[in-house]
Amino acid sequence: MKKKLIPLIFACILLFSGCTNGNGEKNSFNVSGNVAKTQGESRILTLSMRVPETLNPLRNREATVDTVLKLIYQPFIAIDETGKPSPSIAKNWSFSKDGLTLSIELRNDITWQNGSSLTADDVAFSIETIRGSVEDSVYKKVLDYVSSYSKTSQYSIDIHFREPFSKNVAALSFPVISAAYYQGQTDPKSGANMAPMGSGPYSMKSYSIASEMILTANPTYIGGKPKIETISVRTTGGAETDVYAFDQGMTDILVTDAIETGRYADEGVTGVHQFTSDQYDFIGFNFYRSLFQDRNMRQVVAYALPKKSICENVYLEYAKIAYTPVSPSSWLYEENVAPFDYDTTMAATLLKNAGWTDKNGDGRLEKENEPEPLHVSILTNQENSARRQTATKLRDELTLLGFDVTLEILPFAQYQEKFTGGDYDLIVGGWQMSPVTDLYDFFGSNGSLNYIGYQDEQMDNLLLAANQAVGEGATLLAYSSLQKRIAEELPYISIAYRSKAMFVSNRVGGVITPTEDNIFYSVNQWTFEGKKE
Repeated sequence: MKKKLIPLIFACILLFSGCTNGNGEKNSFNVSGNVAKTQGESRILTLSMRVPETLNPLRNREATVDTVLKLIYQPFIAIDETGKPSPSIAKNWSFSKDGLTLSIELRNDITWQNGSSLTADDVAFSIETIRGSVEDSVYKKVLDYVSSYSKTSQYSIDIHFREPFSKNVAALSFPVISAAYYQGQTDPKSGANMAPMGSGPYSMKSYSIASEMILTANPTYIGGKPKIETISVRTTGGAETDVYAFDQGMTDILVTDAIETGRYADEGVTGVHQFTSDQYDFIGFNFYRSLFQDRNMRQVVAYALPKKSICENVYLEYAKIAYTPVSPSSWLYEENVAPFDYDTTMAATLLKNAGWTDKNGDGRLEKENEPEPLHVSILTNQENSARRQTATKLRDELTLLGFDVTLEILPFAQYQEKFTGGDYDLIVGGWQMSPVTDLYDFFGSNGSLNYIGYQDEQMDNLLLAANQAVGEGATLLAYSSLQKRIAEELPYISIAYRSKAMFVSNRVGGVITPTEDNIFYSVNQWTFEGKKE
């Protein structure tokens, strides 16, 4: 079973990307002056994105372009701050008894920016557009779940799924585009596809290729006309340029790892708005080796891990401690699980009960009739500072308990090869999760991402029950039971979900509540606090 909105990847942190786009176009961003002032206007919100191949959100392949297009288009179903599906174009919905059909009622008061009404025909056309898009387009994977659809009225539609899955609703968070406007526009660079027309908080006023897009507030937006009237979106060549432009006061927004907060706070030039990212860090056990097949030995490692200290000193408190693979910010997160918090006395007791003692006084633990002392290898990748520090702290704690520890900090390619090949005892790793992540992939006996080799029949049943739950109540209950089992079994020791931060220039204020799904979640409530200097 592979149910993911985006591919799940090993989270290898790269500081900056290159300064050309995928087509080799040079960065056209002018870094020689204040954008707002050179335009003769001091109350323009200035953003950045890469050079777009297309401005049709359903044919687009570039993440920064998708972020900006969320200002112009509304999602079929929105994702709120807790990762929960919430009304947007879809007003309400209900599942059939078998969980295979979702009947959706649309709002009947949404208009496109050309004045025409948004209807179920537009939703159907959007689905067909996704089907016809290239494989690496941003929203292509959402149709992995959908078998067909049927329009039931002008403002209602049924979505039919291939199988019941508790995250089927979350997968429908794709933008809806106008059927009449985009009909026949199959070339991503055609006129309509380069002149976006949506129903969101902003509409496009103009676009200069590889240079600048100007957006203006949409007075008919159902969330209320934005307080900031004009946005300038400048094209940049990479993340390094984005950082430089923000540092120079030439753009108003920068989203990055929250650990950068201290840098900007010290300069006193920004507002900082933290939010929980989809980056999940963990310690995994190799179940292909005998040592950690014993749950008590997994508990020893859990008790030896100083999570609070790691959060304070490694993540600098820019992370949320987690006890399960579900984000602590999620509506599905279960708090009441076995925590196995840092307790070296308990760890030492478990080791002694398992027969591990220091027989010869050399500080290393041995076991009766075992020829070798208690040895483990810890694997992590060298590009990730937080993982390196976590692995080092764990090595030090296990060494104090009497383990003989080998620490392997390798380049990412070698790290990934050892992880997927099972050449380790403990791994400090991470995943980039998604609102529609299927945890069976990680912990199911036949899971596609179950590189640790964990198998447990009860866990398999709970994973399947969580996947197949239909409705909010049943889903909450199923995920509660599943997380309690994961916390008890410890196939992973969950460490934390990292925080991101949106840094905002000191002239921008109002209600600013970015989310991992949409940093412009409350953009219609943003205001100008003052003028750029």
